[in-house]
Amino acid sequence: MWNGDGRGAQRIADLLVAIRDLPASHTTDEAEKLYRQIDNVAVIQGSLCPAGPKVLPALLAGLRHATPASRPWLLNAIYEVASGSPSHRLSIHEREHIQMNLIQSVDAVRAVLIELLLHGSDNEAHTAADLLALIFTAPQEFLMPALINPQEFQELLIALATQPERQNRLARNVGLTVPE
Repeated sequence: MWNGDGRGAQRIADLLVAIRDLPASHTTDEAEKLYRQIDNVAVIQGSLCPAGPKVLPALLAGLRHATPASRPWLLNAIYEVASGSPSHRLSIHEREHIQMNLIQSVDAVRAVLIELLLHGSDNEAHTAADLLALIFTAPQEFLMPALINPQEFQELLIALATQPERQNRLARNVGLTVPE
């Protein structure tokens, strides 16, 4: 339990500072340290803590002004929260509702993710591919409309033809084959 030792208020304060400071980090060491502070409070071993869904909008907003040193760690934090599993103490309906809201939040920055997939560093492109795969495959897991049209997704794969490693990762993540 994140507050079992009576330090919950301090953890929340540290979390808020980490969310604020991560996008502006100038070194990868600093960014990783802040990422760990977020990860240790928002997600524990793939399970979302109550703070997880609440921090995602702030993490997504940080993408707009993230530094090259912070962006890979910010993307990792976004992925950890967006792909996390809500508490099993919640009903199936509540868990699915939380997961659908997380995925829809990530879909709001789809253009940024596509830009990073096409032009970001390898690390950024891989995490962007993982996030785009979450968006694309969500309707297969939940009762929700498709957020990315399959034709649009195929066009994205074709646009990656000059970057076969990125193209293959994205295709593999969603169970598609690379177009010829």
